[in-house]
Amino acid sequence: MPQSQPIVRARSSKSDGKPFAASAAPRSLRSRPPAWLVVATGALAVTCLVLAIAETNLWAHYLIDGGEYLSLCGVGFILVAGVFLFRKQQLKASLPLVVPWLMYPVITQGDEIIDNLSINPMRIICLVLLSAIFAAPVSAVVYAARLIFGGREGGSVGVPVWLAWIPGVRWLAQGRMREGSALLAAALFALEIPVAHLFLGVLMVGAVVVMILMSLVWASVPGPDGSETDRVRPDQRAREERFALGFLLAGVVASLGIYIGYKNRPEVYQGSPAVYMDPKRKGEAYSMSRIVISGQPVSIPVHAGSVKSALEFYSVFLEQLLSGLSVLDRNYTWDYHNHLFLKNTPLIPQYRKVGLDRIAEARALWEKGSAAAVAARNTLSEGDPLRALLDELQAFSAYHLARTPQMETLSLGYEKTQAGLQHAAHLYEGECKELGMGVGVILKKHEAVLSAPQISGVTSGFLPGARRVSDAYAKHVVGF
Repeated sequence: MPQSQPIVRARSSKSDGKPFAASAAPRSLRSRPPAWLVVATGALAVTCLVLAIAETNLWAHYLIDGGEYLSLCGVGFILVAGVFLFRKQQLKASLPLVVPWLMYPVITQGDEIIDNLSINPMRIICLVLLSAIFAAPVSAVVYAARLIFGGREGGSVGVPVWLAWIPGVRWLAQGRMREGSALLAAALFALEIPVAHLFLGVLMVGAVVVMILMSLVWASVPGPDGSETDRVRPDQRAREERFALGFLLAGVVASLGIYIGYKNRPEVYQGSPAVYMDPKRKGEAYSMSRIVISGQPVSIPVHAGSVKSALEFYSVFLEQLLSGLSVLDRNYTWDYHNHLFLKNTPLIPQYRKVGLDRIAEARALWEKGSAAAVAARNTLSEGDPLRALLDELQAFSAYHLARTPQMETLSLGYEKTQAGLQHAAHLYEGECKELGMGVGVILKKHEAVLSAPQISGVTSGFLPGARRVSDAYAKHVVGF
């Protein structure tokens, strides 16, 4: 097939008898952000968008949870890059690409920012943050398109036919940078509407529609084109670059201030007593150092049947307890998001009662089988690794079961307000995470006895259920 031919032509204006542009010279590189910044910001913007809409079991959430310190590296990067661009007189043109880097630390603390607010302030802050997140990849794509397709004023560049049908590309190729950028941005925002509806709800769809309208207004209202920056006086350009540098420095200070301030806020966390969530309650977590393993060789127990039954009891109990806690965690979370974003995620009917009933069943199971498990433990000699494992499971299970009445009382109070649903969700979400992590640590701590082939018949009934409990929240990031 023949190669696609350029489809755009030079445009002129008859209103003043002069060409559409004052000059056909190529646009100065100083009026454009560098390609490396566009690519880096695009990667960050897409990542942040994925973090905002993704389910909470994605490993990517490490970037706003355990690895949130990486956001500070991003701020350091944009500060150094900004100073470099200032010296090159490209900082003003690059300012929209600076914002995602400054927003990243704020996003990591978003949950703490809204923690003590009522539902409407929560909505406002979430919509502002999410709007910036949704706008960031659009901005990066638009700037990339300006670099690739941007034509000379009064001239044109060749664009393949299939690319020219993309809204705004034709105008970019004709040198109509402002109009082309705005139309392309509006089209990209329109593509984000299904994403906003699917993952975030009606309010976010409305926010995206507003951004589309703003883009169209920008395209239609007369104003200077982006290429006008090539013809400003040197002293004016210097002032604009100094203003851009001031904006960057102020943004860096504000971003770090918000991050550090909320990271070390003095308020009591509203999801307490979730020891996983509240930094002031970390000392209340179950201590894995309370049971010491002697190092004695593993041997087949005399009463192998009773020991096997005891291990299976703890496995069933922990699964039942996690089942009840998980029902409350997931449904409180969905219920809160339904109110926050006007979503319609289906909930289990009377989910609070369902979850509490399952916890009550776990309690009944404990009252019925705990004594027999302790009796089986007493058949083992002091220092036996199996005895240490049973001691660990007894203490760990009793610890988590004892916490459930307090959580039941607190969650009842939280759910009286729409905003309080968030705290009830975090309460049970943190408990599920702590329970699963604890079982995982127990499996690793007692790996020698659990993997011993000579007693595999004794431990085989315990391991599958224990691993299910450990795996259930292993990839789950709490607080989103």
